[in-house]
Amino acid sequence: MSYLHHKSPQAEGGAALVVAMLVFALVAALMVGLQRDFTLTLQRGTHQLFSEQAWAYLMGAEGLAAMVLQADSRADARADVAADHLGEVWAQPPTPYPLEAGGWMSGRIEDLQGRLNLNLLAEMQSGGQTAPDANGSDDAEDAAEDMAPDNPPQQNRTASINDPTKRWNAPQKMFIRLLQALGEESLPLEEAMALTDAVTDFIDRDAERRLNGAEEGDYRYADYPYLPANRALASVSELRAVRGMTEPVYLALAPLVTVWPEASGRLNILTCPLPVLRSVNGDDQLSPLEELEAQRLDELRREGEIGTVADLLADPAFEGRSMGQLEPLLDIRSDWFLLDATVELVERERHLFSVLHRVTDRTVAVFRSEGEL
Repeated sequence: MSYLHHKSPQAEGGAALVVAMLVFALVAALMVGLQRDFTLTLQRGTHQLFSEQAWAYLMGAEGLAAMVLQADSRADARADVAADHLGEVWAQPPTPYPLEAGGWMSGRIEDLQGRLNLNLLAEMQSGGQTAPDANGSDDAEDAAEDMAPDNPPQQNRTASINDPTKRWNAPQKMFIRLLQALGEESLPLEEAMALTDAVTDFIDRDAERRLNGAEEGDYRYADYPYLPANRALASVSELRAVRGMTEPVYLALAPLVTVWPEASGRLNILTCPLPVLRSVNGDDQLSPLEELEAQRLDELRREGEIGTVADLLADPAFEGRSMGQLEPLLDIRSDWFLLDATVELVERERHLFSVLHRVTDRTVAVFRSEGEL
């Protein structure tokens, strides 16, 4: 006797329902994944679109800055005395401009030659500026100095001992004074001289350690070893790597120094900030100008009473002081500028630092950065 087993309609309907629910769950999961991928792709595309649009605005700001600088150059060509000062159009405070796409753009031009050029610290080597160290590495230099026809034996060594200012070139003296004029972050004279030694050793190409400097061995055997630049600095941010440099001092110093041009840059006395103006002092002075004196000089240059280097050096503040070493480093003209521009679109902000070099018939961008210079 045989029995045939037949599935009931209820059982077959339950299986179909389970299969349908599985298919629905798979389709729902697939739709969620597709929606997520679409949303991410849309966000990436939107971000890229607005980023490229912001960059186009920044390039427009750079072109506008170049036009302004060229217009100023043409005006200077017609003037009796060509000068770049803070009363000119390019030096005015930034004004935010609304954009048709929504958002705003702002930019300002700064005179990079109104800052102290760090690369000058090691550019001009003078006799007697390298001090003896504990290992006696200065013997060869001393011998060369002693044999020089214009130097009596031990003349430079004796001069350096009796007068510490003989050990420094003019840009180094300016840097020492500047480090003492940083407001709340100002360094005492001894610390300023030590840091100047360290920065100079970091830049110069030789391996001779200055009195308070640091050469390759000091960096190679540090807790986190690295090597000094031993070349002209390409960025002010490299100061962070100098032994003895602290973050507060760096932040106070960074807006007052530059690495452009790489060589032979002169300081524009009509555009330099007050702390940099205080670094201008007599050849035999390692202390900065008194703040009140610098403020008075700042007012005189803004009023047009000081319009040339000769006007500045003739001021009573420098009476009786030798300025022969410093004078060749001063000027009233500038060829290197910094554009600091910002664009904000749809709550997205993009920033540009552009180093502009003005030559006879054009102004060109030689360096761009969206971070630190």
